[in-house]
Amino acid sequence: MGAPVSLGGLAEATPDTRDRYADLLRVGSLLGVVLGHFFMAAVTLDHAAGTIAVANVLDTQAWARPLTLVFQVMPVFFVVGGFAHATAWRSLRARGGGYADFVRSRIVRLLKPTLVFVSVWMAVAAVVEWVAGDDAASGPVLQVAGQLLWFLGIYLIAAGLAPALLTAHERWGWRVLVALGGAVVLVDLLRLAAGVGWVMWLNFAFVWLAVHQLGFHYADGVADRVGSRRLGAWMLGGGAVILALLVAVGPYSTAMVSYAGEELSNLAPPTVALLVFAVAQAGALLMLREPARRLLARTAVWKAVIAAGSVAMTAFLWHFTALIAVFGVLWTLGVDLAGDPSSASFWWAKLAMLVPFLVLVGVLVLAFRWAERPPRRPDPVGPSRFRTVVAAVSVMLAIAGLLGFAVTGFRGIVVPFVGHVAGVPMTVGLAFVLVVASWSAAQLATRVYPERS
Repeated sequence: MGAPVSLGGLAEATPDTRDRYADLLRVGSLLGVVLGHFFMAAVTLDHAAGTIAVANVLDTQAWARPLTLVFQVMPVFFVVGGFAHATAWRSLRARGGGYADFVRSRIVRLLKPTLVFVSVWMAVAAVVEWVAGDDAASGPVLQVAGQLLWFLGIYLIAAGLAPALLTAHERWGWRVLVALGGAVVLVDLLRLAAGVGWVMWLNFAFVWLAVHQLGFHYADGVADRVGSRRLGAWMLGGGAVILALLVAVGPYSTAMVSYAGEELSNLAPPTVALLVFAVAQAGALLMLREPARRLLARTAVWKAVIAAGSVAMTAFLWHFTALIAVFGVLWTLGVDLAGDPSSASFWWAKLAMLVPFLVLVGVLVLAFRWAERPPRRPDPVGPSRFRTVVAAVSVMLAIAGLLGFAVTGFRGIVVPFVGHVAGVPMTVGLAFVLVVASWSAAQLATRVYPERS
């Protein structure tokens, strides 16, 4: 192995063809998730009752809900993901690669730091449940610790279907995006007008696949052909007008993040309002592209993006852990932190907690960033029916396992606990087995077999 390449060396080696703005948006979206979770968390520590109540600022503060129009950044990650997957798949095809190579290069890279994360937490959870059982304090904390993995589970749906949808995009272009958008509208109509409730879960796929498909168009250079400011203005203006009509006339709200007590969530499952919001948000970001590119041309700025990008997924995975640790210290010290977001003391306490929270995130990143380092790029194994089927199974297992962790967290290792994914019973042990099986299947799909003489 060669010596590690310095940030300066990486910056100098960056080809002129690389879209630095896409890298910035990826880093910014994950940072937005980290800070968003920190500021939205409303945790009440009741020492007398020995309980911890985990809530959301949006649950009680109506004034905060429209702010999600600015701070909801999940669509950004999916658009950038579409761009990255289009670029990666085209590169692999040109080098003779197949679907199994794509799964190894894009999806297994996500699973490695995720497996490290869940393994550490399962060990911690086993000790906690062995000592404390499934009490009113530890149980909810262990469950919420894995909740963020739902994001990766949904993202893997888009990643796993990326090659097929890119092929469709290359054949039918904008018609694929229109078809996905039409499917989103149809699902909402069936759900809200016809009362067919079960179809709403389909929009977890249709909405995020449509947002992901926007990244294909960006990869094709549509912003360069039309002009990023002109295209962005049309997307922002059109999306804002349609969203305003949906909120004013329809049953949709301005909140793009779920909260307790809402009549209709725009996020879980997603609705046409979230799709329209994603289009408007992508338009706003396109309008900022040219000044951002000029800024990213500066070596110091680009080095900062490279550094942040190399640990962004690690920070995402471990920021809940840092937040739990901060509240754990407060609990140990006997500090009663009111979870009332309507009080000024709540926000002063938040500001006081921000520095130790970010320090803990930094410490965890330093401890686990090794798991995010990309592996050496091997030669493609090439396409084959067997490899494709095994790789597809790997993706499905990963999706099921990560969604399983999202509902069970790390609760139930010692004391039985059962959650449900789309009505299917799930335990933390089963979720772990599914993710490990996904990893193993991906290795099998890309294994190089010795030639027989």
